[in-house]
Amino acid sequence: MGRFEVRQESLNEPWKRSRLWCHKDSFRVLKRKKGKGTLVGLSLDMRMLEHETLGASFELKTDTLSNMDGLMLLQLNYVHMNGSYENFPDELRGLCMHGFRLKSIPSDLPMENLVALDMSYSNIESFFSSSSNPQPLEKKQKLDGSHFKDKRR
Repeated sequence: MGRFEVRQESLNEPWKRSRLWCHKDSFRVLKRKKGKGTLVGLSLDMRMLEHETLGASFELKTDTLSNMDGLMLLQLNYVHMNGSYENFPDELRGLCMHGFRLKSIPSDLPMENLVALDMSYSNIESFFSSSSNPQPLEKKQKLDGSHFKDKRR
């Protein structure tokens, strides 16, 4: 019932809805850079589009999210992104990026307001990239928040 109500917000223009969970709609909105500040949640799993004509190898630019100021929940599973992460929405509370291709979390990714971060099935070898030498995570090392101290200030 809730999905029906959200869909009724705008049947033919999904970028005007508050939430997008249909992978086709999400892909279309991101590809055309149509997302606006009204969007609160977006889910896109490229594996769900493998059998579609859209193709799963399509790369998106990180600036496709730059106008989505109100975005709080973002799921980009197996999505190949190019560009700087500094324009990711600052208000993100939940970020899920299964199959993230990079070896480290970009240092310009705004994480100040994140409550949940899920990067399962990713290529992450170190926590943050830096211009010097990124430190790989120890297998037994606990992520207790001390790694975020520099990012939160």
